[in-house]
Parts: sequence; C-alpha cells; structure tokens
Amino acid sequence: MDGLGVRIDLLLLFLSLFISFVSYPFWINFVYKFHMGEVSRVHEHKQGLPTMGGMVFVIAVALVTLLFNRSRTQTLLPIFIALVSGLLGLFEDFSKVYRKSGLPAFFDFQINKIFSRFTMKKILTFKPWMLFKEFSRIVGSSGGTGLETYHKFIIQGVIGGFMAYWAYFKLGWDYIWFPLVGNIHFGLFYPFLIFLFFIVVLNAVAFTDGLDGLAGGLALIAFLVFWGISRALGYNSLAGFCATFVGALIPFMYFNVYPARIMMGNVGSHVLGAVLAVLAVVTHREIAFLLIGLVFLVDGITSPVQQFSVKLTGKRLFRMAPIHHHFEVLGWPESKVTLRFWIFGMIFGLAGLFVALL
Repeated sequence: MDGLGVRIDLLLLFLSLFISFVSYPFWINFVYKFHMGEVSRVHEHKQGLPTMGGMVFVIAVALVTLLFNRSRTQTLLPIFIALVSGLLGLFEDFSKVYRKSGLPAFFDFQINKIFSRFTMKKILTFKPWMLFKEFSRIVGSSGGTGLETYHKFIIQGVIGGFMAYWAYFKLGWDYIWFPLVGNIHFGLFYPFLIFLFFIVVLNAVAFTDGLDGLAGGLALIAFLVFWGISRALGYNSLAGFCATFVGALIPFMYFNVYPARIMMGNVGSHVLGAVLAVLAVVTHREIAFLLIGLVFLVDGITSPVQQFSVKLTGKRLFRMAPIHHHFEVLGWPESKVTLRFWIFGMIFGLAGLFVALL
C-alpha cells in the first residue's frame, strides 16, 4: 500500500471524525428541544426518540470531501448521489416527525397532486398502475409517512436511473467484474442491472435500520472493506472518501449504540445504501458486494418475502420481519442481535475483501 496515501486517508478520517463528534451534542440537543422524535411500530421505548441522526455524518462527509478530496472521476458521483438520496430521506423524516400535526395532510395533498401531474399515471392503464403501487408497497423499505411507498420508488428510480445512465453513457462502462474470470460485458443490459442493483441495495439498508447500532455498525464494516479495496486497486480519492465515511460514522455509533440517544433516520439509511451501491459500481466490485453486504441483503429481503408469503399462502415465514425482529421475538436481547449481526458482517466483509482482490 502507498504509505503517503494511507496517511492522507487517515487525516481525512480524523477530520471528519472531529467535525462529527463536535457536532453531534449540538444536534442531539436541537432535536430533543424541538421533539423531532422517531415513530416506532415495534419498540414502544423508542417512541419519541430523536431521529435524523444521519444528518450530521452526511454533512461532515460532504464538507470534507468537497473541500479536501474532490475528484471529478472518483468522488463527485458518490457525493452527488449521497446528497440527493439524503434529501429524499430528509423529506421522509420530516413527514414522520410532524405526522401528528396538520403537515402530513398537506404533504399528501401536494405529493399526490405533483405525482398525478408528472408521473405516467395518466398514460398507464388503471390496472398496471395499481399493480405497481401494490408491488412497491410490498417490497418498499417503509410506509406510513408523508411519502407513499410508490412515490419513494419513483424518486429512487430517478436517482438509480441517473447513476445507471452516467455509468453507461458518460463513463462508457458496460461490464461487471467476476472473480477469477475478469470483466464480462453486458452491453445494453448493463444499465438495467445497475439500476436494479442500486434499488435493491438502498432498500435493503433502509430495512436493516431497525435496531440500535445495527445499520450503522454494518455500514462501518462495509466502508472499512471498501477502503481497503479502493486503496489496493489504486482508487486513491475513493479510498479517502471511504476513510472519511468511517471517521464520520464513529461518533454516530457512539450515540447510536444500545441504548441509543439518537436514531439514524431515513436521511442516514438512504445515504448509506446509495453510497455503498455507488462504491460497488465505481470499483466494479458488484459481485464482491454480494458478500460484503450480505447481512444487509438477507435482512432486507426477508420483509418483502414475508409479505409475499402472507399474500400468497396466508402463512408467515418469520415471527416478524425483517428477520432482526424475528430474533427479538424469539427472546434475544436487542444488543445481542446487533452484535451477532456485526460478527457476521465482519466475516462476510472479510470474505468479500478476499474475493474483490482475486
């Protein structure tokens, strides 16, 4: 490894860590003061727990990257996708915070007005549109907020579509790297695969954000792995970007581990999912991510699988979905579930690192 490059990475890490650690007490006091609380359907003790904790680490990463690690070929696309995804998550969080006020009704009215005017609702027949809404409700990462799940899918589709367009048409990529084989070209199928990959990863991470420290810890492991992959493959600016995320996440984990003082919120989970997907695409390690993010993917898929099972057979496959809640229902303490998921995240992360470097 390049010793100078690693030292630069560490400087970026400590800078984002400092900004994040200094900012979190102020942000936590702010969200407590204005009662920006979480709405939990599973944990009664988390009702009203301050949310939108992801705002701080997103801002810290954006500041450090744009000021000290701006690279047109490596970091601008990830930070752009992160900020756009963060705006979507922020809107969802605000709609949850104010769901008991008159604001949600205003959101619903305005959103439905916008989507009825600017989506394909008018040109699709009624049945396909309703099928799309029902499908998005089943596989979507959350519901019951100011944004309907199909609204979210449309916005996520725009973001994922932009990333697929940029990779295929602007960067000229049409291949996916396979271990021990090399690059396999998919031609026109490539942007569709990247689009699907982005949507799946983003929603899987959002589903996993259900226990104190769970999504943040797994993301921290994944960023450490991508840091190593980027540095080994010569993506120097991207390695610094991953190190910046590690530094910004550490203070968040300090305040988010059980019992949490603040929740990540959609503004955090959407950014983590989007950025991890972009990192896999930019490094051409989508296949390796199937191991690096395996805990995310397995946990995330259990919720739509559960809903499909109930809808088709009337039977539940798990006591509760996503599966991290299944283990809680079995009697595992929340902290035990989180720690064991972290352990599996480390195992599969190291396996993914090995595969990525073959």
